[in-house]
Amino acid sequence: MEGLKIALVSDWFFPSVGGIEYHLHDLATELVRRGHRVHLITGNGDYPDENLPYKVHRFKGQLTLESFKVNFGPEMLKNINELYKNERFDITHSHSFYSPLAVTVANLSSGIRGVPSLLTGHSLLGDSFLNPFYVRFLRLFLHKIHAFIAVSGAVKRDLEAILGKNSGKRKIHVIPNGINTDFWKPAADRWAWKKRLGWTETVVITVSRLTKRKRVHLIPRLAREIRSRYGRRVIFLIIGDGPERRNIQALIREYGVEDTVKLLGRRTREEVRAYLQASDIYLSPTIYEAFGIAALEAMACGVPVVANNHGGISEVVEHGATGLVSYNDEELRQHLQNLIENEDLRREMGQKARRRAEERFSWKRLIPEIVRVYEDTLSSAERRLFMLYLFHQMLRKRARSCRYP
Repeated sequence: MEGLKIALVSDWFFPSVGGIEYHLHDLATELVRRGHRVHLITGNGDYPDENLPYKVHRFKGQLTLESFKVNFGPEMLKNINELYKNERFDITHSHSFYSPLAVTVANLSSGIRGVPSLLTGHSLLGDSFLNPFYVRFLRLFLHKIHAFIAVSGAVKRDLEAILGKNSGKRKIHVIPNGINTDFWKPAADRWAWKKRLGWTETVVITVSRLTKRKRVHLIPRLAREIRSRYGRRVIFLIIGDGPERRNIQALIREYGVEDTVKLLGRRTREEVRAYLQASDIYLSPTIYEAFGIAALEAMACGVPVVANNHGGISEVVEHGATGLVSYNDEELRQHLQNLIENEDLRREMGQKARRRAEERFSWKRLIPEIVRVYEDTLSSAERRLFMLYLFHQMLRKRARSCRYP
């Protein structure tokens, strides 16, 4: 099949930074590299889009929710509809059922413009008393989407529960997030790189948005327990920002581990890579992880992972091979101590982690899988427009025929 014209859609894109934002950029870049024409549709934002290898279309709605980084409105959808008329996309690939823009444009694509659409689920629904209402809402607004991609088996199970009997014949393909293994790679000499950054201790690193759901607030207490056993031979690095930052800072002071836990804030991708290349262990305390892209970046840099066995991260980390997977926080601490004490095991797991990142999660491996899903969706999608839109079109035609007999 010759190159496709693809619309990628999400509320979340640069200048905001995060897992979905970088995933969209990498996916678009890799698709363009392979001869496809990619247009990215997103919300308003100030970024040098002209420097990107794909076309970016930004739309601002009348209603903006800054805290969620979303905006929407009828004029915005009217303008996106005009874009679809002019560009004639082959397929729409929306990202995240939490993104109003992604879900709305997927419906516009398949229900009005007759362009097949699919949606990638990047998140788990989680545990909330509002879930029954949210599931009903999603079932209503996902019914026109032709196919789905889940970034893990855990997300697929979530989507199956959300869609219920409404899933019909629509497929849910499991394709993990990809990673650029030419960028995320080990240092030529980890020890020399550590010394260059000024560290001689065992370095435990966590890269995460600082929210309650990510459970980074556990690290100060864990660090105190580790320090009581190993002294100052271990340091903890936390990279990221978010609403829990002040709480974590207070806990660092409360547990008296200012010399052991370094809260580094938000860092560039290049800085994150540099810190990972100097680290010995990656720690993921969260229990709600749809996939675990930060853990995968650590693995690609040759760093073994200690994580909780919840969500999708256990599908990324192979217990006993590329890291150690825990069933509770006490086991998490024991696994962390095991790797702190065993340098040879760390080295062996780090090498296996790098190989797994290359063999299973590289874009070279995943782009053909994604394109096959595009082709499958194009060949199997039933073109069913919204009845209300068809009725509107019929009235317009009748009005024109009456006006010009």
